[in-house]
Amino acid sequence: MSAVIEVANVSKAFGPKVVLNNVNLAVEQGESLVIMGGSGTGKTVLLRIIMGLLAPDQGHVVVDGKNIQELKTEELFEVRKQIGMCFQMAALFDSMSVFENVAFALKRHTKMTKKEIAVRVDECLAMVGLRGSDNLKPAELSGGMKRRVGFARAIALKPKILLFDEPTTGLDPVMTDVIGRIILDLKHELGVTSITVTHDLKSAFMIGDRVALIFQGNCLAIEAPEVFKANPNPVIQQFLQGDADGPFLQDPPPPKRAPLPENNPVSTMEDPHT
Repeated sequence: MSAVIEVANVSKAFGPKVVLNNVNLAVEQGESLVIMGGSGTGKTVLLRIIMGLLAPDQGHVVVDGKNIQELKTEELFEVRKQIGMCFQMAALFDSMSVFENVAFALKRHTKMTKKEIAVRVDECLAMVGLRGSDNLKPAELSGGMKRRVGFARAIALKPKILLFDEPTTGLDPVMTDVIGRIILDLKHELGVTSITVTHDLKSAFMIGDRVALIFQGNCLAIEAPEVFKANPNPVIQQFLQGDADGPFLQDPPPPKRAPLPENNPVSTMEDPHT
C-alpha cells in the first residue's frame, strides 16, 4: 500500500532557529498518526508544510502522489481541497452562525444548491454530535463545541486527509475524551487518513495507530503506541513520565558548519540549510 502522505528529508529554520531537521515520515491510507513533542518544536510548522502553506528549506512533501513543492497555484489548491484542517482553538468565523461556518467551503467551492448544502451541513453536524446547533454563534459555544464545529467544517468537502492541530488544548479531561472519541469515529466512518498534533498522552494513545515524537527538530521514533511506550530512549521516557529532570529540556547543539571547499581555505560560507 502506497503512502498518502510522504515527508522526505524536510528541514525548516526561521533565522538561526532550526525547527525541523531532516524529518522523514509516511502515513498510509486510513492510518491515524499522532505527532507529539515539546512546545515550539515544529509540529504545527510540519502541518503547514504538508498543507503547502509553508515551503521547506530542503526536502519535499508528497500528498496523494503529488509533490506539492512542484505544483502550480491552481494544482496546489486542488490538493488542499482534499485536506481538512482542524485548527487549534477551532478558528471559527465569529460573525457567522454554526451553519454558516460549516457551509462556508460548500458555498465557495461547490455548485451545490441551498437544499443540498443544508443536508450536508446537517450530516456533518450529526457526525460530531451537534445536530440542531445551526443557529448558534461561536460566542454561545463551549470550547469543546467550537472544536466540534471546526471538525464539521473540516469534513464538509469530504476530504481524504484530516489534520488536527492541538484539538484538545484547554479542554477539561472529560471533553478531551469526547474529542478523542469523535476523531476515532470520523476515522472509522469516513475512512480518512489523519495526522494529529497533541500534547495529551491519553488522546495520543487512544487515536494513534502510530505515535511520533519530534525532539530538537528530529523525529526520534514513529511506533505503535505500545512499542512507543516501551521505547528506552531517555527523551521519550522523560516525555511520557512528565519528569523535569533529564535530556528533554537541554538546549540543542549549535548548527554544524558546512565543510570548507577543497583548495579554497579562505572560504567561510556556511550551508544555508544548517
